[in-house]
Amino acid sequence: MPNRPEEFPVFTSLSKQTMQEKLKPFYEHLYNAFEMIGMDHKKIYVHEKIIYEIIEKVEQRRVYFHIFHNKFEMGELNEGALFCFWILKFNPFYSAQIPNNILNIKIAFYYLMMALQYYTRKKNKRMNITNNIINDILYAFQYRDLSKEAIMLLAESLVID
Repeated sequence: MPNRPEEFPVFTSLSKQTMQEKLKPFYEHLYNAFEMIGMDHKKIYVHEKIIYEIIEKVEQRRVYFHIFHNKFEMGELNEGALFCFWILKFNPFYSAQIPNNILNIKIAFYYLMMALQYYTRKKNKRMNITNNIINDILYAFQYRDLSKEAIMLLAESLVID
């Protein structure tokens, strides 16, 4: 088992095939997000290179979880939180109809809620979401400097038995 940094393999870019496999569900969810926020997908533009980078960042974190959390899987909830984080960080979406930061906040929020819904159904749990909590999250996404870990913990805190 590797113990020193130089003993670990270097993460390489995803193959074209793997990237296509990862892009398909990402874009399926994205069209649902556009619908949820009431925007025509033809009027929203995407920086595809940034989306590729976001997907690679999430995959790098998956490897990190495997190595540093004793083969523990990252899980859907953390994956959704990471997509949320990177969308907020890189702002890959833009439109002439809505300020870019607001558009990206809404899409990031959608990815977080989607992950929460999937996770709570799978684990037979509930979400603790109120209008006040939604407003607080949207405010935090716009004005706070949230880390990846903070968003992952936020997602966990919204799940109740």
